[in-house]
Amino acid sequence: MEACGPEELFQALSHAEDTFRKMENYLRHKQLCDVVLLAGERRIPAHRLVLSSVSDYFAAMFTSNVREATQDEVKMEEVDPDALWALVQYAYTGRLELREDTIESLLSASCLLQLSAVVQACCTFLVKQLHPSNCLGIRSFADAQGCQDLHKVAHNYTMEHFLEVMRNQEFLLLPPSEIEKLLSSDDMNVPDEETVMGALMSWVQQDCAGRQHYLPRLLAHIRLPLLAPPVSTFHLSSRPHASGDLRISHSSTTPQIAVMTRSDCSPLTWALSN
Repeated sequence: MEACGPEELFQALSHAEDTFRKMENYLRHKQLCDVVLLAGERRIPAHRLVLSSVSDYFAAMFTSNVREATQDEVKMEEVDPDALWALVQYAYTGRLELREDTIESLLSASCLLQLSAVVQACCTFLVKQLHPSNCLGIRSFADAQGCQDLHKVAHNYTMEHFLEVMRNQEFLLLPPSEIEKLLSSDDMNVPDEETVMGALMSWVQQDCAGRQHYLPRLLAHIRLPLLAPPVSTFHLSSRPHASGDLRISHSSTTPQIAVMTRSDCSPLTWALSN
């Protein structure tokens, strides 16, 4: 038997990069495209193979027996067209511009398309942008997108900087359910419970007529023994000559439950047991 001749393994180091560069060129010239993504009024031609190699969402769509697997056009419901186009380009280039004005639409779309690397990059970008004026919005958005790590970081930031957060418009515009979550937290960094009470009253005064009826539920989360002096009864009233201006006084009388409500921020009395 004759001996085998010399063997070599040739490895083109830029093979993958060169291949994707050519695919990007095909994309720019709309050549060899086999699917069109429809988002709003925008039509985005692309290649199934490239999309599937980057996105688990598209991989599942194009390799299964669903209708979209063989359709020439695929509707992308509730996806921002500009974000979708940016992510399609990312699939070919591995590059993506992150900007404050587009980051939420990019994160939302990348969550849908299951682009884990992009999701992580967007979350990291948002963490760097955290500020008392926007942390509540980022916290809520992260929760809606299922980004639990980002939600945790934003929540911790909110608790740590609550004194600044409570003075911003985002706090005053929160729905009652979110206010309740904040008030019930044990991690709030405040000098005293009067600060928490003041934050709650500022929120109520933002829309007194629409929010005063939430007070019994929200006051239940105020730590009464931490107030000076410890109290069990609140008396709240609004001055007739200053719409929406609530006054608060409290006493240490025997706890009992009593709720008296009148229209247009009339005097209110809550007695809450501790």
